[in-house]
Amino acid sequence: MKHLPAPLQLKPPVILAVDDQEPNIRLVGTVLSGAGYDVIPALNGKQALARSAARTPDLVLLDMRMPGMDGFEVAEKLRANPATAKVPVIFLTAASERESLVRAFSSGAVDYIVKPFVAEELTARVRAHVGLKLARDHLERVAREREEIIALVAHDLKNPFSSIRFSTQLLRRAMPDTERAQKLIASIAQSAERGLQQIKRYLDKREDVELRRQLSLSPVRLDQALSQACERFAVQAESRGTTLLCPDPPAISVMADREALAQVLDNLISNAIKHSPENAQVEILIGDGSTGNARVAVLDRGPGVDKTRQQQLFRRFARLGDQPAQTAESTGLGLALAKQDVEQMGGTLWYEDRPEGGAAFMLELAVAERIDGGASRASAEPEPELD
Repeated sequence: MKHLPAPLQLKPPVILAVDDQEPNIRLVGTVLSGAGYDVIPALNGKQALARSAARTPDLVLLDMRMPGMDGFEVAEKLRANPATAKVPVIFLTAASERESLVRAFSSGAVDYIVKPFVAEELTARVRAHVGLKLARDHLERVAREREEIIALVAHDLKNPFSSIRFSTQLLRRAMPDTERAQKLIASIAQSAERGLQQIKRYLDKREDVELRRQLSLSPVRLDQALSQACERFAVQAESRGTTLLCPDPPAISVMADREALAQVLDNLISNAIKHSPENAQVEILIGDGSTGNARVAVLDRGPGVDKTRQQQLFRRFARLGDQPAQTAESTGLGLALAKQDVEQMGGTLWYEDRPEGGAAFMLELAVAERIDGGASRASAEPEPELD
């Protein structure tokens, strides 16, 4: 049976100690601070709620009887707040208050300690419940990340296999153009290979995989990556009546992960084609960006992105389109993952409105080498023009 890794706890667990008697607070603080905990004191219920809101504790030690707001009400308010609903509560109670324990557990308590308490018992119970809480947090985080990984893998496989679908549909029409048929077959083979490599890449990862893909940076020919991306989407653009204007880029290498760069370019070009009106142009430009960077601009004449939605643009599950046909095909992950990958490669990705309508997505990566010695289109044009 495999064991889960121990929860990572870089900072000492935070204990909120609530008691209206200062001597009790000092004693709890002395005992638990000596055991390695960070103790936050509170002398009443109102203060306890305010301090738990300012800094979420890992456990609450709560006196049962206090003037004003008693421990039961504090516990119920903590449980009603999503930020503190799962924080374990241990009641501190006098021996004469045992009859109130049923109400205490109904209020959300996980345990109780009878006053006056023994220091060793207090430390042991706190350690046990803090450990359970941290383990639960770890398991929830792993489960959440695995769900996001599934979405990530599904999105990364979407573009290659979408290309396969487009190419296969056109092949079925039995076009007489043999040269074109060969290009479609080559597109199918390339897309299928890329899809299989994506699957292998995730299956080869260690079992406790992180959400962020582990990218390996090396010099990658940006001009070749752009040309290959344009070839992959030529058929899709033509089938939608879109003219895809690709550059004759200068020979230049950037520091990137080859597969991640291909995914980013695929996403930007695919979005531009998808959101362009009929008989429109999608233009890709390459040039110098900020100092030491090469810039790629993917430009379309679609509706662009409304000002109110631009802040959400690179967040997970945000979608560009308003039309049902567009949103049905979109997972809302593409741009978020693209930005994440670009930033892991040390670059930047951002959006700009085009002056006469449309969208401009800008990508910059660090230059590794200008292979043609500098007399290139990239060096001749400091920045890609938006129009």
